[in-house]
Amino acid sequence: MGKLTIKTQGNQVGEVDLKLGEMTIGRDPACDIELKDDKSVSKQHAVIKTVGRKSTIEDLGSTNGTFIDIERIERHELRHGDTIIIGEYELRYRDVIELDKPASGNRPAARSASVTSQENTRIITAHAQLIAVEGRDKGKSVPLVKEETVLDNPGKNPARIYRTAEGYVLHAQTGPGEPRLNDRPVQAGGLLLESGDIIEVAGTKYQLNL
Repeated sequence: MGKLTIKTQGNQVGEVDLKLGEMTIGRDPACDIELKDDKSVSKQHAVIKTVGRKSTIEDLGSTNGTFIDIERIERHELRHGDTIIIGEYELRYRDVIELDKPASGNRPAARSASVTSQENTRIITAHAQLIAVEGRDKGKSVPLVKEETVLDNPGKNPARIYRTAEGYVLHAQTGPGEPRLNDRPVQAGGLLLESGDIIEVAGTKYQLNL
């Protein structure tokens, strides 16, 4: 999930974790993100709508407008590094994930609610793909072009692969018949994938090609 760092007159005044659904922005204290003491901010100025890992900001017919950097927008899908300008406030959007080493092995775990520094962020410029190397769908290619790719697992929980600023992160439940990574259960909180990894779902094994 994304995060907003809020500044006014060059000073950081807050930090907000975005949540699923709608979060309103404005001068009204009832807003989810209140921007105080600036009359150029409308009472109900804008709204951020978050579905999965995608967040979109919409202007609510404000008097003075909502801007991404210097461009006035009505609706905009937020990307890592975008700066939202509302009145004298700057809201910098970060779509980040913290990678920690698990207790065993050297595969980093992923937690969507935490933060890394920008200099450690690797922006993905090319799409990866999964190639079915064993099973009923052998030879099938699954391009990872969406923010979330779901691999169906009839009767069980699916495997979900999220395309993040850090890389491709696999989430799955643990248990008999659930998706596995390199013939092992997927660690709680998700795992950052590496080229050549084998994901097994519903009897089909997919190899990741980065």
